[in-house]
Amino acid sequence: MSLPTVDQAVMTATELSRVLSQFTPESVAVIGCAGGNGFDAIPASTKRVVGVDINHSYIARAAERYEQRIPGLEFHVADVQSDHLPFEPVELIYASLVLEYVSLPESLDNLARVCLPGGRLVTLLQQPSTTMTALTPSPYNTIQSLNKIMRLVPSSECAGYAASAGFTLESEKSLTIKSGKSFLVQVYYRQ
Repeated sequence: MSLPTVDQAVMTATELSRVLSQFTPESVAVIGCAGGNGFDAIPASTKRVVGVDINHSYIARAAERYEQRIPGLEFHVADVQSDHLPFEPVELIYASLVLEYVSLPESLDNLARVCLPGGRLVTLLQQPSTTMTALTPSPYNTIQSLNKIMRLVPSSECAGYAASAGFTLESEKSLTIKSGKSFLVQVYYRQ
């Protein structure tokens, strides 16, 4: 994601920093945290940070990079669509470029269970393009295996399943990065 032709790592980290500044939660869960992209900008006012990823190696790398630098940091290897998420609820959940790879009803129900009432879920969804493929070509051939499971999620579909899980859409905005890909940031309020 950090390759110049992909250009998504900076965008996802910037959006995490922006929502942390906007909502100033004391606790946040980053779903699909990978190696901790964006953790450098977590403010001291955020007292508890939960990193969740399905990949053991990503969690190990993030822990190696950040456990000594961020107080109140915890990591969990979990599949957001099928596993019971093993952490106490948080005020803000950030799910960037994750919902394209999971079943929405199960995932959003699981996320609702770990979002405090009055908290927020922030999703970042890739939007379709008429000129670009969903997965940007890269020198890492294994990334192409994601083509089999990736599905661009219409914003209305995400909002519908989120509403069923107890989230109300508060706002949304579009972003376009240098590569030309477009994304939608949706902010949901937990009832």
